[in-house]
Amino acid sequence: MDNSAEITRLLASAADDREQLDRIFELVYAELKAIAHRTLARNAQGTLCTTALVHEAYARLAEHGILDLRGRRHFYALCARAMRQIVIDHARRRLAGKRGGGRIVLELQEGDAIDYTQPDVLVALDAALDALDRHDPRLVELLHYRLFAGLELSEIAALYGLSLRQVQRDWKRGRIWLYRALLPDPAD
Repeated sequence: MDNSAEITRLLASAADDREQLDRIFELVYAELKAIAHRTLARNAQGTLCTTALVHEAYARLAEHGILDLRGRRHFYALCARAMRQIVIDHARRRLAGKRGGGRIVLELQEGDAIDYTQPDVLVALDAALDALDRHDPRLVELLHYRLFAGLELSEIAALYGLSLRQVQRDWKRGRIWLYRALLPDPAD
């Protein structure tokens, strides 16, 4: 059953109503779990699981109280950002007490999933996304949807109301930017 209309209605009135937010999560829980599963699919050896990722994302959103949700796209953007923060925090905890020093290599797995077994890559990716956010926030949002929410390019195109071809060009541009940002310094 398609709950899109009900979700949109609830999002429009959920600004400061915890019960509305609970209802939205109830309606999209399976979808968020599928997104988290796709996102973490390549993390076979990791300790982060899909259920924990979805529940933690909900907890982070709910703790902020007033969310000022501006529709489905904004809701999914908030979820993707929360998932990014959770994954990066998890990577930082895994790196605690360890020394870096190797070169950072970003490898996107099949389906453009991130290899979560390399916490140093995740921390470097977070810094690169923060730097890009100062220049192109919309591209960072697209990267969140793809890398952290695991959405297909066609799903992202539908959220933005853009053609698939435009989103494919943006995705390519985003990947190129990330690879350049994460390349080791040529002087090394």
